[in-house]
Amino acid sequence: MRLEHLLGDPGNPDNLLSFRRAMAWDEQEQFPESAMARLHQLKLHHGYVPASLGGRFELCESFIALGRTLARRNMSVVISYSTMLWTMLAWMGGNPDQQRTIARAILEKGEFPCLAYSEELHGADLLANETTARVDEAGQHRVSGEKWPVNRATRSQWVVLLARTAPASHLRNHSLFIFRKAQLDAREYHHLPGPKTHGLRGCDISGIGFHDCRLPQDARIGREGNGIELALKGFQITRTFCTALSLGVGDSALRLVADFASQRKLYGVRVADLPHTRDTLANAYLSLLIGECASVVAARGLHLFPEQFSHWSSIAKVQVVRLTDYATQQLAAVLGARSYLRETHAEGMFQKLLRDGAIVAVFDGSNIVCLDWLATGLSKLCRVRNDGPAAETIAALFDLRLPLPPLAFDRFTVIGSGKDAVIQSLPLLAMKLGKLSPEGDCDAAILELLNEQARRLQEAVAELQTLVRHGRIRRNGRNSAALIGSAERYCALHSAICCLGIWLFNRDHFGGFMARGEWLAAALARQGEAIFQCGTMNAEIADGLCERVFEQTEKSQMYSLLPWPLAATGQREQDSGCVWDK
Repeated sequence: MRLEHLLGDPGNPDNLLSFRRAMAWDEQEQFPESAMARLHQLKLHHGYVPASLGGRFELCESFIALGRTLARRNMSVVISYSTMLWTMLAWMGGNPDQQRTIARAILEKGEFPCLAYSEELHGADLLANETTARVDEAGQHRVSGEKWPVNRATRSQWVVLLARTAPASHLRNHSLFIFRKAQLDAREYHHLPGPKTHGLRGCDISGIGFHDCRLPQDARIGREGNGIELALKGFQITRTFCTALSLGVGDSALRLVADFASQRKLYGVRVADLPHTRDTLANAYLSLLIGECASVVAARGLHLFPEQFSHWSSIAKVQVVRLTDYATQQLAAVLGARSYLRETHAEGMFQKLLRDGAIVAVFDGSNIVCLDWLATGLSKLCRVRNDGPAAETIAALFDLRLPLPPLAFDRFTVIGSGKDAVIQSLPLLAMKLGKLSPEGDCDAAILELLNEQARRLQEAVAELQTLVRHGRIRRNGRNSAALIGSAERYCALHSAICCLGIWLFNRDHFGGFMARGEWLAAALARQGEAIFQCGTMNAEIADGLCERVFEQTEKSQMYSLLPWPLAATGQREQDSGCVWDK
């Protein structure tokens, strides 16, 4: 990954995106302006514009890799930079002129948008928002109301605004607008002060208010009343990309604890040699691998099955966040008091990771909002279907060597097809696994174990499907707590199947640790669940996973199933270069 080596080792205090700088900005609650300029210098912003409009965005997998690279260094930086992602609403709903205008604003000027959706009194309940956009005598929209909280509300040059254009409470009561602040009358809008935040200190999280503010004639994206639909479609992409943030935080949290455990001595031995430590490191590492599989498969699914992402994006986001959040909390116990200190070990970076990483569960529809939406569609998702994807399409979903079609922004739907290509692929995957013979890196004992666990996984999916079909679905007009719990279980099983598919279709060409299958045995034994209990993992497999953590730490590799070299220890950032150089 070129961006990784351009930025250098975050452990080197002289680098701009180092842990020391991250903590200094955090302590001073300072916006990371120099980091924004540095990323622009590297032309990272070109990655937010589709190739068809002159940018460098092509594959969702690559975009997620960029997010992981930044999030492992400083969440405040990646969160401040990634508001640029909201211009994809123009790629999704804008006309050609609007798309070209916004593409030029990014590519030539590096301008940022902000997303003005939520309001203080209504939060995630977008239909209840009160900011209105009325049409005046001249046919222009005039906006009144306040949006809060908004990331980059004050510093952004563009605003993506969701405003009510009809009084009734239905899906056609809002419209979506994108416009430059410079096009507005400065007397007709103002910026709201930012609240104090637990994490992401120094980020421009504030708000924006409008006083009968006249918008430009070409500001509306899509049809009148189409705003909620576009907003929900946009979330399907951004929720998937949220997985990158959690994986980046999870990588650094595990790396800091592994480094501490290998150096610190207690009771006459290294902390790394204590049984509880080894079990925790192994399980935290396994959580990252499960999350990576769920994230990569979702990224490929965006290209192959966009009609399914009404629910799939929520599955990926919820499970990857849960996996990394729980693992990071358990790692804090290994680090002990240093997990709470804002100095000493690694500049005190762990507690910033813990604080900053927690916000991902709130982004783009909180985890509970995502689970509630998933629960609403769970009866359809849990139908037993015989119309699964063709074998070649399943191969394209899991085989990382196979090419993908361009991302089709026009194929996303609000309601979704009620299908899940991952769950539907399980019979084919189990059959493919059953035909394998012990060879190469995977021995007979592991293969037998994997087949048994695949059978148990099929049974678990069938049991959940039966439970959902015959259980009590709603209570007082809302999804029952039991159904929300079933949605959580569905996310875990979906992620476990992602692991099985990734292993089956990639083991031959990656070989080594990835191919041996011990990690997959542990992932299937856990059935993709985020929560783990000390001592439940097979001790021999746990030792192997723990040693893999130390091996990848020593070799400066991302905690990944894929060959992913990181900047070497102490490596300086490069003075010049471009993310997109070969």
